[in-house]
This record gives sequence, C-alpha cells and structure tokens, in this order.
Amino acid sequence: MQKVLALIALILPAALYCMIHENKEKEYEGIVAVVNNEIITSQDLHSRILLALFSMGNNIDPELKEKFSREVLKDMIIEKLKSQCAKKFEPKGGWAPTDEVKKVYQDIAKRNNLSEESFTKLLESKGIAKNILLKQIKVNLSWIAYINAKFGRFIRISDSEVKRTMKEIKEKQNQESYYIHRMFFPVSDSKNESAVSVQVSNIKQMIVQGANFGDLARQFSKSPDANKGGEIGWVFQGQLSPEEDSALQNAKIGDYVIVRNSRGYVLIFLQDKKNAGVKDFTTIKFVQVVIPYSSENLGKEEVLLLMNAAMDLKKSATNSQDFLQKAKEAQFCAISEPVSTTLETILPQFRTIITSIPAGGISNPIVMPNGITIICVLDRKIQKIQEPTFNDIKTQKANERLSVFADREARDMQNKSDIKINEQYGSAITFTK
Repeated sequence: MQKVLALIALILPAALYCMIHENKEKEYEGIVAVVNNEIITSQDLHSRILLALFSMGNNIDPELKEKFSREVLKDMIIEKLKSQCAKKFEPKGGWAPTDEVKKVYQDIAKRNNLSEESFTKLLESKGIAKNILLKQIKVNLSWIAYINAKFGRFIRISDSEVKRTMKEIKEKQNQESYYIHRMFFPVSDSKNESAVSVQVSNIKQMIVQGANFGDLARQFSKSPDANKGGEIGWVFQGQLSPEEDSALQNAKIGDYVIVRNSRGYVLIFLQDKKNAGVKDFTTIKFVQVVIPYSSENLGKEEVLLLMNAAMDLKKSATNSQDFLQKAKEAQFCAISEPVSTTLETILPQFRTIITSIPAGGISNPIVMPNGITIICVLDRKIQKIQEPTFNDIKTQKANERLSVFADREARDMQNKSDIKINEQYGSAITFTK
C-alpha cells in the first residue's frame, strides 16, 4: 500500500494524497496550558500536531515546526473556549448530532481518496486516534450551531442584494473561472495584524514543504467551510472579495496566494483555472496497479521481464474491471484505492497518458520508480461548471456576516477567560485583549 501511495504522489498534486511517514521525535511531557481550569496536556498537543501534519511526517524544517507547534496550541486554546461556551448553552440533544459528525468524517476520508475504514487505519498508522479528529469536528459543528442560534436572527439578506450579485456574476460569466481552496484568518483589530500575517505566512510555508492544505484548513481556518478542508470549488469573478478576484486573475494553477481583504487574511490555493468562455471540465476515476520491483538495483533485463508480465496481464483482460480482478488473483500486484479527481489537475506529463484512455480502458505499462504501473480508468465524465444559485449566494453572504459575529464572540471569550500557558510556549503566544 505504501508503494502505491508513493506512486500516486507522482501523479496527483500534494494536496490530494497523504504520504506515509513516522514522527518519532520526543516531546515535552506535562501540562502545556490551563483554560478556565481545564487542562491541555503535551500529549493533547502532540496528537493535534500529528493530525495537522500527518501528510508530511518528518519532512519539516525544525524551526518552522516549533513555530507551528505554538500556532497549534493557540488554536487549541481557542477551541477549548469554544467547547466550553457551546457546552454551557447546549440544548437538549446537543448542538452536533452524531450522524452529522460522522458524515463530516466520511467526507474528509473521501477528500483523501480513501474509504472511511482505510482513512481510520491511515490515522492509526500515524499514532492518531480517530476520536481526536471526531472531537475536533464536533467542536467546530457545535460552535457554528451556537453562533447561528445566538446571532442568526440578526442576519438579513435581501432578495435584491442576492439578485444584484447574481447579475454581476452573469455579466462576468464569460470571464475566467477558478477552482479554489481557501482559508480565512480574521484580523479583529490593528493590534493583532502582525501576528495574523505571520501565522498565514507560516502556514503557507508548511504547505509548500508538503503539508496538506485541507488538513491545515480544518485546523486553522476561521471560515464556515473549514470542515470541508476549505474546498470552495468553481467560482466566478464577483463571488469573492475584490482583492481575491484581483489576486486570482494574476495567479497560475498550483499557486498559493495570500490576500489581505477588508476583514482579514485569505490563503488561496488555485487548483484549476478555465479560460474565458470555457465552461466544462472532466472528472475521472482511476486505479493504479503496480508490479513492485524486488529491489532498488534492478537491471534492464529484469525491468523488461516485469514489463512483459504487465503486458501479458493487460492482454488477458477485456476491460478495466476484468483487469483489476485478474491483478487481484495474480497476487503479485499492489492495487491502489480508486482516485477521483479532475483531469485538469493531474500533472501534465501524466495527463497526456490518462487523457487518451476511455472509461473502462487500460494504459500500457509505465516504468515508475517503485514498479511497473498500469492505470485503469473506471469512469470519466464531462461536466458543466455550475453557476451559483440564488440560495448558494444567500447562504454565502449569511455565512460571511455570521463569521463576523463569531470572531467577536471568540475575542470576547478570550478577554474574559483565565488562560495560563507553560513558559516553554507562552513567550510566543499572545492574545489581543
């Protein structure tokens, strides 16, 4: 399985897969913070760092990891405050039903191109208990529900405002469209401007070094779409802030862009871009079958033997499903889980291979670093980029305004709370009063 994941790494952008590594570094043992008489232990902190960075393993600059650890602790303190507040006002039946929490967990697994069971096993292989992520999801959902209950009645989005936005998008629909992932970091006042700016820069560095965008979005983003890993999907000019629109026009596919808008900082990952007038994209589902090398120092003759074995296996199959069945029966093949993505986001050198394979088709054997690989295309569809509906825009605007109330509520809780931080971390953590 590890070899198959490594091969997927060569085909897909880093944000779409999780690499397998182990973190064996020793951590400080003890209590790192006390929040209104509730403790956060070093083990709690270590688990959350593993969760946020499990796609990186040890591939991280030590100095950046130290800074990142402090950011994780700061976020855990704020999360603890949110949990305490939600529990205090929790209605009968709770804020976040178990089914809703489970669905978000399943969605996270799906975004990593894994089944729920396989994703849980991957977490466990990294020393991360499933409950750590479930707890984080529950707190986030509870906080959103609490904010909606407390401030929802103050939100008024008129039909005319929504129609005006729809008209603006319609007028610009023949311009470029973008597939984006997004994190949001509010700036409550000028006192914490610098701290937020540094935080966003550190997170961008982590992603450039290999951290998964979605993992960090769930950990740090203060946007309502954080539970979805910050994945927004296709957007048109006019849907986002003017500052974000401007930045996207100048960005290239694969760029990570930091934008300062009127409310705070935004970190955007541009996964795909469509030229003006292009309104369709291709989704593809495929599996990789690998005949792994027996050692790292194979000669040309041995590689040729494996190539011939792969070709014979291909010739014996009538379609991709038949090939997968024969590969399982052969018992010398490693088979990846199905990967679903857009054709446009696959790296160009591999996109040319997959582009020519129809649904149900099989590629010729490919020599890869870890083995001879055959790609089986299970499904492919051409889809239209959907324009946002009336309800989509109304919900987006309501969420934006609710997030302003959420920022203020979190800041008020900080100001009224008793927070003690171990001196090992405290010098780098400041809360604006």
